[in-house]
Amino acid sequence: MHDDPAMADVARRFADTWARPAVDRFLALLAPDVRLLQPVTPPLVGHAAARREFGRLLAFLPDLRGTVDAWAACGDTLLVAWRLAFTLGHAPYTLRIADRIVVRDGLIAEREAYYDSLGLMLALLARPRAWPAYWRYRGYLPGGEPRAPRPLSADAPAP
Repeated sequence: MHDDPAMADVARRFADTWARPAVDRFLALLAPDVRLLQPVTPPLVGHAAARREFGRLLAFLPDLRGTVDAWAACGDTLLVAWRLAFTLGHAPYTLRIADRIVVRDGLIAEREAYYDSLGLMLALLARPRAWPAYWRYRGYLPGGEPRAPRPLSADAPAP
């Protein structure tokens, strides 16, 4: 169902942001008290936690790109079927995701992601070159803090 223009706008901004990820673009989608839930990680609450996590994610997977395949809305809930593509241990990997998103005042108040976390972990285990970067991303090795944020535009020079 795509007849709600406000939900269509959130879906469009979600797709645009994941197509060209940058920390500030993610934060612009999120309510200040946002709750982000996904397998294997503790819940994240608020902009500061989201900023840290997205910064670390983009440092771990600098070529990360998302593609929305379909979405539907009912009331304040948006369901999005999409996929992430990135390099994992020098080889391409695609992760299919389904998100349940609660929208409040045009912003994402809660996002719960569903994906095959076991499949992702098995792919990671099969690619030892990815291990050090993953361990840094998860904070098991030094250097897990995010680098300089990605520019808002793909054309803009890095800071």
